Amino acid sequence: MVQKNEGMQFMDGDFWRDQVLNDLMPYWFNNVRDEEHGTFYLNLSRQWKPTPPWDNIPAMISRQIFSFSTAYMLSGEEKYIETARKAAAYLLEHGWDKKYGGWFGSISQTGEPKDTVKAAPAQLYSNVGLTQYYMVTGDEQALSHVLKSVEIHKTKAHDKEFDGYYVSLNRDLSVHNFTKTKHSLYGQGSLLPNLFLTTRNADVLRFSEHLADLSIDRMLEPDTGWMLGYPTAFDAEWNYTPNIVDGKEAIYLGASSTAALFFLRLYHANGKDKYLKAGKLLGDNLCKYGWDAERGGWHTLAEKSLPHHPFPDQKVWWWIQIYGAFLQLQLYRVTREEKYLDRFRKTELFYDRYFMDHEYGGVFLGVTPEGSLVGEGQKAEAWQTSYHEIEHGFLNYLYLNLYVNKRPVVLHFKLDGPKKHFVSPVDDPLVRISGVRINGKPWTNFDAQERSITLPDGKDLKVEVTLVL
Repeated sequence: MVQKNEGMQFMDGDFWRDQVLNDLMPYWFNNVRDEEHGTFYLNLSRQWKPTPPWDNIPAMISRQIFSFSTAYMLSGEEKYIETARKAAAYLLEHGWDKKYGGWFGSISQTGEPKDTVKAAPAQLYSNVGLTQYYMVTGDEQALSHVLKSVEIHKTKAHDKEFDGYYVSLNRDLSVHNFTKTKHSLYGQGSLLPNLFLTTRNADVLRFSEHLADLSIDRMLEPDTGWMLGYPTAFDAEWNYTPNIVDGKEAIYLGASSTAALFFLRLYHANGKDKYLKAGKLLGDNLCKYGWDAERGGWHTLAEKSLPHHPFPDQKVWWWIQIYGAFLQLQLYRVTREEKYLDRFRKTELFYDRYFMDHEYGGVFLGVTPEGSLVGEGQKAEAWQTSYHEIEHGFLNYLYLNLYVNKRPVVLHFKLDGPKKHFVSPVDDPLVRISGVRINGKPWTNFDAQERSITLPDGKDLKVEVTLVL
């Protein structure tokens, strides 16, 4: 049982910034870089030793790029942005299909394509890291690949008859799988809000709204208030295949948390109440039925029927725990209700006790509801990288400082001028720039409300931005 004032250190945004820079990124910097091949190791043991298989996944390279870019944004340390820069060059050279476009599903250790199916998760997460890298560096080549990939999804994966987007394409961009899932619709919320923040591209916002509208109309079940579409899918005509576990229909709760965060972030971008309503409906459902109030963990599966009991013997996965924390801070921002902060604190107590590897460093993939380790505690494998744990510390730093404690945040960028560049990774339009320094000197040519900087001529400008609410 969590004590009344236990875990108050987790309410300080600077705690999370320090965790990223002192307790997480040094391990990743020292152990994940495959300097012989110019990329990252896909698999690391609990003790951070690289292990086979040696093939790689472009989406996971991009997730590491996200982390190294974010570490630079938090610290201004050159080693992090240089690592991200080299990895981005590798990803563009080996991960992108130069003949047809789109990201390969997997490549060999030496960079040759292996899995050439263009599945939505691989496309989505290959874009995530490059978008963060673009925000930090303004690298137009990285951005152009992201925009091309999004355009492929908008056009080639689009179901022109029934609307919606298919989950995968063949190498030549013909449809490979005619089902529609979380990753091809509301799962794009892991990318599109960030892409809009750093480009302010109206087409990106319209596409975000279209995906959100489809998800609400077709995939949000009105009777129960849950999101469908993962791990089972809809067919082309929007017929849903139930997810049956132990003879009962189950809801995968992580899918609902993904959607809730997408809708709440979209509300900040366009101010439309329907996204606030959908995000809060899902969020409150998750808080009521998806959270273990006694121990602080977030469930993975619940029965679809009332009273939505959690399934026995399930695991608590690191990314679902992290999204549960994000959700509390987002719900607090739109309601100002203290109950969400209390739930956040208890969520983070569970995370610190059971997910943080206090012996070898880093974060575990999964634990039981009681906190026992699942598996061997590996630090990386296919679809497990530094991404979620670094995003966790990064967003907690931003949201706690700005939304809860009303303190400034300081971010670092490495940019070329002259041009205009957007510098806020925070959706809320009330956040503004309070100060800018370029190469250590004050700079006044910025738009505080728009959160943009007009840069002078120059290369590798060291830009420091302070944001406040």
